Amino acid sequence: MFGLFWIVGGIFTLKAARESEFMDTCLEQLEQKKVDRLVSNFMFIGGFLTLLSGIGLLINSDTVIIILLILSISQFIYFDIKKKKFNQAKSEEEREEYSIKSSTYNAFITTIYITIIVAIKILIKNIWQIPD
Repeated sequence: MFGLFWIVGGIFTLKAARESEFMDTCLEQLEQKKVDRLVSNFMFIGGFLTLLSGIGLLINSDTVIIILLILSISQFIYFDIKKKKFNQAKSEEEREEYSIKSSTYNAFITTIYITIIVAIKILIKNIWQIPD
């Protein structure tokens, strides 16, 4: 059941990534300079991985752990890049742009919890040889 929630989250994230990409393109055309597409790019990556992991959770596949680990690592890399850019920011506007939103942090924490739960499920299944 949680897989459905995860799939919907992935779809919404991909939709938001498309909107963010559109806004980046508009800003580039208006300002005539390159816009940092960090957020848009990581939203596409996160949305796609969330969608894939949701499908894996829905079909109860143990291989979903790989996708969840990749998703967790990509989110960690995103936070690291944002932190570095935040520390290098020269204006309050840049600091705001590179600050991590609470919703993004909460999604990361949820991903970590789900990854741990799936890992425990796999361990228990393998220890007691429980069939799917």
